[in-house]
Amino acid sequence: MAPAAIAWRAPSHRTAAAAAAAARGSNRCRAAARAPPRAAAMAAPPPPQPPAARAAAPDVVAGGLLAPALAPLLAAIQEARLFADSKHAVYGGGRPRRGPAAAARAAPGPAARAASRAAPAGRRDLALRAPVAEVAAAFDELRAAAGGRVGADALRAFVDARLAPPGSDLVPCVPPDWTPAPPGFLARLAARSDPDGAALLELGRAVHGLWRELCREVSPSVRDHPERHSLLALPNPTVVPGDRFRETYYWDSYWALLGLLASGLTRTAAGLVGNLLALAAATGDGRVPNGGRVYYLNRSQPPLLGAMVRLVAEAGADDALPARALPALLAEHAHWTRGPKALRVAAPDGTVHALSRYWADWAAPRPESQREDEALAAQATGSASPSHPPAAQLYRELASGAESGWDYSSRWLADGASLATIRTTQIVPADLNAWLFLAERNIAWAARRAGDAATAQRFDAAADARRGAIQALLWDAAAGMWRDGILEPCPGDPGGPGGEQQEQQEQQQQAQQQEDWQRERRLRLNRCGVFASNFVGLWAGLTEGDEAQGAAVVRALDASGLVRGAGVAASLAATGQQWDAPNGWPPLQHMLIEGAAAHGGAAGAAFAARLARAWVRMNLAVWRSTGHMHEKYDLSAPHGGAGGGGEYAPQVGFAWSNGVLLHLLDTFDC
Repeated sequence: MAPAAIAWRAPSHRTAAAAAAAARGSNRCRAAARAPPRAAAMAAPPPPQPPAARAAAPDVVAGGLLAPALAPLLAAIQEARLFADSKHAVYGGGRPRRGPAAAARAAPGPAARAASRAAPAGRRDLALRAPVAEVAAAFDELRAAAGGRVGADALRAFVDARLAPPGSDLVPCVPPDWTPAPPGFLARLAARSDPDGAALLELGRAVHGLWRELCREVSPSVRDHPERHSLLALPNPTVVPGDRFRETYYWDSYWALLGLLASGLTRTAAGLVGNLLALAAATGDGRVPNGGRVYYLNRSQPPLLGAMVRLVAEAGADDALPARALPALLAEHAHWTRGPKALRVAAPDGTVHALSRYWADWAAPRPESQREDEALAAQATGSASPSHPPAAQLYRELASGAESGWDYSSRWLADGASLATIRTTQIVPADLNAWLFLAERNIAWAARRAGDAATAQRFDAAADARRGAIQALLWDAAAGMWRDGILEPCPGDPGGPGGEQQEQQEQQQQAQQQEDWQRERRLRLNRCGVFASNFVGLWAGLTEGDEAQGAAVVRALDASGLVRGAGVAASLAATGQQWDAPNGWPPLQHMLIEGAAAHGGAAGAAFAARLARAWVRMNLAVWRSTGHMHEKYDLSAPHGGAGGGGEYAPQVGFAWSNGVLLHLLDTFDC
């Protein structure tokens, strides 16, 4: 079949929800005949958004190898499996179409693997050498000469001739404020005279040097011919994660910023936030896209933009940033609190609360993982076609799982084991809502800095309401942690009419889906397993002012079984998914360490110091044995190792790992 990404236009909420409705069959949600909740008990919802703010996802005009004219070429590349990584074959791109004033153009990404000196040349998001029509005509001619089927060797030769060399859309650069020995760098370690301190300082200096290897800026060819590329234009040099992740990624950037600031690179840090603001402006609907390529426009990632703005502003990098960023922060908050992402959830006492979930505007294979998604859909649903409702629903669940950053984990799987049972959109994530609470507090902070007292007051109230909702619906007092909620099917489903009656009912359901998120839902806590995400609320400040609750969370984390000798595992389940055991992820370590130190009392501070030391020493041991900083780490051994599992080979580089390490070295006695 031709790749689904060829006919690429981000669906509206109505179109997307219709596919989901059809996929749910007799379990779809219907209005329930039950007593309404007490109006006086209704918790304050997020600030209402004006109708004009309710924009659908941006249309995407297909270009490059995603252009319809090149469908046969892209299909041939996928079928021939020329490249081991599907991401490699998403060469072309598109551009947001928002009228003449908008075209955030192609931009940067890739870093050749950061610490690696031998990155395989094949792993690149390549670009077209010539206009789409010219490449299409040349391939049609080749295919006709071959009798309709081009052999692998001839296809590879064509690709080599018609596609630009690896990395041609990016130019390596040095961060503008990078110096080999920044003043005061890791002063805590520099003051030590013991061998351990010297070894850690040497590691810190080596990792500081990696910023040079991870810095990229867009090449002139991207700006001159954006339709030939998948990159989105960024105004500033960028820091990329590394290895196959050759572009800016949204939530990764927070931990990269921590390291940049520890390295004294305040100008580069401010530029990185500026890039994210530019990406948000390019979408036109408030979302910050998952990453800096057009095929990531259909989803976002955890909403940490406000935290990044505050981090950079409080570091003194840009005093005007809060006021300048405030419109983008407000638009992003609207994106997460409207449409299918927004939920009205009833507590046992009848109070209705506003919470949010992940919901990607996509019901087709992810373009960067098309082969894998189609294989899973064919196996799980009997068809890989997005027109097959169960397959479309599976594709949305996969894209929404990618939006979470936890792609993938048993926390999203109905059976706890098989990716075929993924149900991301039926989960109300504890960590997402904690991050939105933090976002609301940071919007209030930015508004005060901008002199907008009314907005500050409004978002103080929104944060208070969300904290109350999380406490009422997602806090498990007996366990001392927050848990994800699982949405229950709405009662009142009459079940399976057949034939024409069923078809008419499905059409009515589809027409109503755009407003489905306004219906009242109920949930139950997911007590099947323990995840590091259950404790992220500590970092977000949910226990601020309640030291007893904070201390209880730290005790629960320490007793959870997640804490290993070298760090905290993502979960207790060893499923082969990368966000499960035995992997430990740098962002999780940072949030749990900082949260325990800030809100866990004396015991929390001691726990944080112990965990920081363990993580840093493990990084040192793995650096010595492999020569790399890794995206994730295997915590099954006492001294750790390179992490594995998931959809792609283990990656090195690695910006968020570097950032967490440098921050911990700069903050704790390790």
